[in-house]
Amino acid sequence: MEIPEEADLISVFESLPGRKDETENFYYDTSSFIFENENEVMEVRLSPFYDEFIMDVKEKNSNEVFSYMKLLSVRKIEIAADEKEYAIIRLFHGESDLYENIIEITLRPKFKMIFKEQYR
Repeated sequence: MEIPEEADLISVFESLPGRKDETENFYYDTSSFIFENENEVMEVRLSPFYDEFIMDVKEKNSNEVFSYMKLLSVRKIEIAADEKEYAIIRLFHGESDLYENIIEITLRPKFKMIFKEQYR
């Protein structure tokens, strides 16, 4: 998986990661980022070496899960925007000779997810 530097992910998620093995290199470890915006609490778990991305989004007041995604074939994560009031990441996965899937996730100010399958 192509992934931004750990410091860039800390910036976009505004959270320090909980690491499974603090002695391991970030790329080979599993990291959990827990963060929130005005309405939602989100957890992102990354295992870059295994191409794994898991995201759990809960409504802040009720703690009800309204979005859960587990992807086992993420090829690339990119930061599309990282501003104080506005943050977006993009996931690229499920690629074939004909198409690739792009998931755009808005983290701030409000959670939003857009899934696109596009031809190459």
